[in-house]
Amino acid sequence: MYSRDEVKAITDKIFNMADGHEVEVALVGSERSGTRWANSTITTNLIQYNRQLTINVRIGSKVGSAFTRDFTDAGLKEALAEATTDANAAEDSPNLRPLLGAQEYLPVDAALPSAVNFGPRERAMMVKTSADICEKLGVLGSGYIPKTYQTDCTANTNGLFAYYSYAETAFILTCRMPDGSGSGWAGTTGIKDVSMIDPVALTEVAAGKALKSRNAQALEPGRYTVILEPRANARFLSLATRIFNQPGGGGQFGGGGGGRGGGGGALPFMEGKKPGDKILGDLFTLKSDVGNPILRQTTMMPDFTPAEPVTWAENGVLKNVAGGPNGPRANVNMSVSMGGSDLSTEDMIKQTRRGLLVTFFWYIRGVDNQTLLNTGMTRDGLFLVENGEITRPVQNFRWNMSPLVGYNNVSLVGKPVPMHMGESYDGSGSGLIPPVRIEDFYMTSVSPAV
Repeated sequence: MYSRDEVKAITDKIFNMADGHEVEVALVGSERSGTRWANSTITTNLIQYNRQLTINVRIGSKVGSAFTRDFTDAGLKEALAEATTDANAAEDSPNLRPLLGAQEYLPVDAALPSAVNFGPRERAMMVKTSADICEKLGVLGSGYIPKTYQTDCTANTNGLFAYYSYAETAFILTCRMPDGSGSGWAGTTGIKDVSMIDPVALTEVAAGKALKSRNAQALEPGRYTVILEPRANARFLSLATRIFNQPGGGGQFGGGGGGRGGGGGALPFMEGKKPGDKILGDLFTLKSDVGNPILRQTTMMPDFTPAEPVTWAENGVLKNVAGGPNGPRANVNMSVSMGGSDLSTEDMIKQTRRGLLVTFFWYIRGVDNQTLLNTGMTRDGLFLVENGEITRPVQNFRWNMSPLVGYNNVSLVGKPVPMHMGESYDGSGSGLIPPVRIEDFYMTSVSPAV
């Protein structure tokens, strides 16, 4: 949205106006846009621009603040004067920390031209490609292509210049039979390089699932071997990341999936655990791969100190815990990367004697915060696997499961792909997530969802 040179010109201009006072400036500029379609027809093209400067002035141990969206010289002078007046009238802040000085961050180029220039025309072409395939196959497609192009920078008179600019998009598609008898999902998120999106392949996957999911048959509830595709595994993983946070250490995804089981604090599961202890299955590895060339996410901490790659668990062994004065220089939710292999989902199906292929988890809610027990439903494609082949569609299930149990029962992992871990597809939260095969996954009852 704003280049490094453009932002530096603005911040330097403010510092030169500051009459020797200590000043901190936070600049945000963003474009949020997107294309939605339903029944294979575009319904919405939206775009929103925003920019804001926050100026903090320090006079001794007093601090004053002002905000402005006017980036002209007159607007900057007015905001600076307001912040200075506010500082003169403020009470002393005896515990005020010194301004952070210059920092060195791992380099990351997150605003690639393909995503920066990804506008409504390019999105419409993807929708047209997808809709043509849907029409040919006799399904209806509904989807969303969001785009975010944003610059964030915090700079101060002590030399700090914490600049990060990124542009990313996604392709989300649900295909349904016109009579509602079948549904399939496919997608990818957090994409910085638009060439990574293949609308043909994604549409063929979603449409194929819709066609194959017709005439689904009910199975008895019980414990099943399941292959969770990357989207389902991403949602399941989001329920587990809290275990790597010390109390008060903070974690974006929390516990309980955002439902009744949410909340902070230590878990009984982690009491007495320390780095070097085995906590999950041999095939579970989780990292904050700061600087990853696919994710291209920020390489700075919330306090603008540099972040670094961190391994949280390796082959089920606890390696690090976030939070506390001696915690690692990354948050659990930074550049999430779950360990995998070169296996495709199809390869994993071939290696499965009997189980369920799960496309999507919907409506996840916490049941027990202490054990991270959650409940949810499958959706948009559930299939029975027998002797290495998909044999028939299955009616959806409600499930009850804790990731603490599930990730102790992983028997295969596949190739990681970018996938959002939250309920929505916008904003930060994508990681590199593989499909996984989990044994004894508890399906509690049949669900009428398609």
